Amino acid sequence: MPATLRWHTQAGTLTEDNRDTCAHIELPDAGLYLIADGSSAHPGSGELAAALLAALVEGFSHLPATDLSPQQLAEALRQLIGNSQQALRHTHPQAACSYLALCLHGDAAFSLHEGDCCLGLIEADSTISWLSSVHCRANWQGNLAHSQLAQMPLRHSLTRCFTPRRESDPEIQHWRPGANRHWLLATDGFWAGLNESQQQGFLRDGSLPAAPTDDDIGCLCITPPLN
Repeated sequence: MPATLRWHTQAGTLTEDNRDTCAHIELPDAGLYLIADGSSAHPGSGELAAALLAALVEGFSHLPATDLSPQQLAEALRQLIGNSQQALRHTHPQAACSYLALCLHGDAAFSLHEGDCCLGLIEADSTISWLSSVHCRANWQGNLAHSQLAQMPLRHSLTRCFTPRRESDPEIQHWRPGANRHWLLATDGFWAGLNESQQQGFLRDGSLPAAPTDDDIGCLCITPPLN
């Protein structure tokens, strides 16, 4: 049985197009779930975000996931990201995006990310526990909470992202899936642009009456099937 997915997104006012996007692919032994956030400051970044996710879904579909350990599969995905950087350098030379990939592989889970898309868990009381760090100048020590970073202008200055202009350098983290985990993949328009009450409303309703942030809002909720 596949996981239950809910993708919610709402356009902001910084760009004419919504540059938050998602994709997924589920194989018999592994599922890959992806979000990306195209930069509002660089032309073609929404297209780059969509092209990156499409390339990762296509590449993942050809991997022998059954025969690979989580560590080997994570390395294979890192190589796919590097190959995509080379392939897209001519078509999107000035673009940039943040991305986050979550792979559920049997009893294991791991993530790869660059930038300010963040991985969290939706707890039983509906609160969010954020797991991954934000790659930005304000968080250069990697020790600031998301609520602190949301108030800092330097959070917009990223220290890692996906761009054809430099080599990709994803952070790889392995997690303990646990039982009945409710995973959350969110762009910074969600975790930084919305307060806790607005986040709960967006998760519940899939939209807000009026976007209270200039940035696009996007979040992907993943509930694995019960064992």
